Amino acid sequence: MTLSDDQRKQLVAIRMAKSDSVLADASMLAERGSSSSLSAVNRCYYAMFYAASALAIHNNCDFHKHRAVISWFNREYVKTGRFSLELGKSFRATFDQRCEADYADVAAFTADQVAAMFEQARRFVAEVKSLLQAS
Repeated sequence: MTLSDDQRKQLVAIRMAKSDSVLADASMLAERGSSSSLSAVNRCYYAMFYAASALAIHNNCDFHKHRAVISWFNREYVKTGRFSLELGKSFRATFDQRCEADYADVAAFTADQVAAMFEQARRFVAEVKSLLQAS
């Protein structure tokens, strides 16, 4: 990716704003209960994805596939100990759950499962923000 420092900073800010926005959506959907659980799962994942992609852009990396972002993130941040192993695993698990929610003919998540995913997403985004602020 060839961006100036200012362009990169702007793009990171845009991705983090998207992350915050979809995290707020996930919270609202989770509170609604089971009728919105599939959408809440989707929003939890995208909050994490936008935050991870912001971190990638911050590091001058750009990816066109979700799995590439997840792999890069795990290699550069989780395996190096710069990011929580638990939250790194939850990023991949939430991706899998989002795929199930979006593409399976029959998918269901309990309110407790959605609440746990939301909490993981909230913590994930907060930890990414800390990394971005520290650098």
